[in-house]
Amino acid sequence: MVYRKGVLGAVIALASTSAVAQEQLSDTTQWAGPEIAIGIVEHGSNFHPLGGKLIFDLPELPDGQIYEGSEEDGTVDIQLVYRTSPLRFALKPRLTGKVQINTAGRTSFASVGAEWRQHILQQRVYGQIGIGLTIHNGYRFTPDPFEPGLAIGEALRRYDIYQTRTSFGSQVLFNPNASIGVRLNRRWAIEATWEHFSHRQMFSRQNPGIDNLGLRLVHMFGRKR
Repeated sequence: MVYRKGVLGAVIALASTSAVAQEQLSDTTQWAGPEIAIGIVEHGSNFHPLGGKLIFDLPELPDGQIYEGSEEDGTVDIQLVYRTSPLRFALKPRLTGKVQINTAGRTSFASVGAEWRQHILQQRVYGQIGIGLTIHNGYRFTPDPFEPGLAIGEALRRYDIYQTRTSFGSQVLFNPNASIGVRLNRRWAIEATWEHFSHRQMFSRQNPGIDNLGLRLVHMFGRKR
């Protein structure tokens, strides 16, 4: 009888411990603190999650010509992100601030917005979508290097800009974005991210847009739950 009571007690204790652990894993409040993140992003990745590649098998252009919107493709950005704790309305968004700095001296972006997150697989994996408003330090319209009457030095300066900088058509852009995150532990996560910048021709007919793909390391603040 003593032996049976001991076994029964051990089973109850194990079941209780497992239940508590499972409850902790499924409790989203443990991921409810503010976050910071740092990432490396491919600037101009020619990819859109809803439409595949934006440009398919383009033929070679003559020397000196370039496809509009691809002038900055293939450079690298460093991205810094801050997210608040989830707000308690509108599906619990996190308010977000982002700075994306181009390491090759091309266009950099600063955004504010909101992101919505959904966890799966016992809270170890999450998907996230967001929308933001962005300003940038690039060109609304690049200067015309073929304008008649330009001095040769000015024409060459403009031609270099024409080849290496994108005309976004507006200094204000929208920033739809999405990411998939994997929790490493209670404090750290890693995210694969897609960031898009454009204005849907709301501010001018010029709207090449740009897509970026990258990875972020995320750290959560706040006391452990």
